[in-house]
Amino acid sequence: MFDPKFVVMRRGLFAASLVWLACGTPVLAKSYVTTPTVVWLVSSVPDSARIELSKIVATNSTAQMKLVTQGSCAVKGKLLTTTKVGTCKIELRLSKSPKFASITSTAMIQVKKKTELTVLATASLANSFETLGKTFMNRFRHVSVKFSFSGSATLATQIQQGAPVDIVAMADTANMETVLKSGDIDQKTVTILVRNKLAILVQRGNPRKINTLNDLTRTGLKVVLCDLAQPCGKYAATVLSKANISFMVASREASASGVVLRVGLGEADAGLAYLTDGLVAGDKVDAVKIADNLNLIVKYPIGVAARPTTKDKAAIVAFMAMTKSAVGRAVFAENGFVLP
Repeated sequence: MFDPKFVVMRRGLFAASLVWLACGTPVLAKSYVTTPTVVWLVSSVPDSARIELSKIVATNSTAQMKLVTQGSCAVKGKLLTTTKVGTCKIELRLSKSPKFASITSTAMIQVKKKTELTVLATASLANSFETLGKTFMNRFRHVSVKFSFSGSATLATQIQQGAPVDIVAMADTANMETVLKSGDIDQKTVTILVRNKLAILVQRGNPRKINTLNDLTRTGLKVVLCDLAQPCGKYAATVLSKANISFMVASREASASGVVLRVGLGEADAGLAYLTDGLVAGDKVDAVKIADNLNLIVKYPIGVAARPTTKDKAAIVAFMAMTKSAVGRAVFAENGFVLP
């Protein structure tokens, strides 16, 4: 026979186990429920617009979604509609699901008049700025960014002649200094955006086996350079002088993109331009690196117009901020630029 005290103890343990099973299991189940991710994709939207909600907010939850709005906006079906300029407050409510917990997330989005931002930039920044522009316009949906790419000397002339400009980025400090002295660019806003180097651009696969600057002097080679009025032309002259190399130039191009085009089309065997030009045009040309002792570091300044074309000063501030944000730095690094 069992001791009565043992029986009582066993019954107590059994009862405790039942309580744990009844109360402990939900706690364990709850620990597996995670908080869903909610990302608000925009900071501003245009007035009198209809925008798909998928471009406004994103979440990894598949639970039932409810959107409550206040102010200058409303949700109709799968669209966010805006009325007048003002503030749009959106509250997203996600119900509980087997995988995710319930959650409420709120965003304050500005409803603004449509505006255009004019950005002038050196041709070697084209790929990076176009990528950045798309990201910017997805976040600030009331802004349309208009880019104009050319050689830095050409940009300086255009600005001095009254061309519309809000932001300018150049491939040298000399041309930026020119528009600073003329009072067209605000000195306080100028900073170094990125850095670059020169490279020998050759046809895809390097069929002429050009590996050094000395190879450019071989008989029969067609080598193109930038015009000496442009930074890429001046930089090329400096590098060739350091290497004590000279040859007959097949043609002079108005910008680095012109050098890329000539080489890519097979109209030239090689050219001197920016290292980044060879990286972004990888399907057309290859970049052969130049020895560091013969190369130079190219600084790219960026600045804001003293008298901006747009009246939306916040758009200018936002674009300048994005160029220097983690997003902007990632884009520039991906395109081969050296970050300051």
